[in-house]
Amino acid sequence: MKIKTNGSSVWPYIVVGSAVGGAVGYLLMTENGRKVCRSLSHPDELSNNIDGARGFIERKARIVTGKVHDVINKARHSMQEGERAYRESGLRYRTQVRHIESKNNEIASGVHDTVDKVSRTASTIEQNVLDPVVELGALVRGVERGIRAMFGRDRGPRRPERPIMGS
Repeated sequence: MKIKTNGSSVWPYIVVGSAVGGAVGYLLMTENGRKVCRSLSHPDELSNNIDGARGFIERKARIVTGKVHDVINKARHSMQEGERAYRESGLRYRTQVRHIESKNNEIASGVHDTVDKVSRTASTIEQNVLDPVVELGALVRGVERGIRAMFGRDRGPRRPERPIMGS
């Protein structure tokens, strides 16, 4: 039998032969390959290995799950602390604003009281000091004019009279 070997039909055989040779070499020549061969030839050990792997995966899953729960609990606690700090800050701010408003109202009331007292004092001074002084000035002027008229010392045209305050 003559195998025709042209360049295009040989390559699939070479690739398949290389793959099979590599797999056999791996299974027979390496430690991990020998373990695979042993587990394939002894299925009872394979089930033990699968049970061991499952137990290992379950333990690691519990550890990872515990760590995830810890992270979630820390995040939840952090959010609760942040919310509490926000509420406390808002309460302190509102308390300070109320205190400032109270002080502002107290100051405004004091200013209004002072303005009222100054106004009453000015009115009292006007009534008790200025009005009598103006009246006294008018009286002096009247007496002076009367004396001049009586002694004939009237000096010509009279100045117009200024109105007396408060009359």
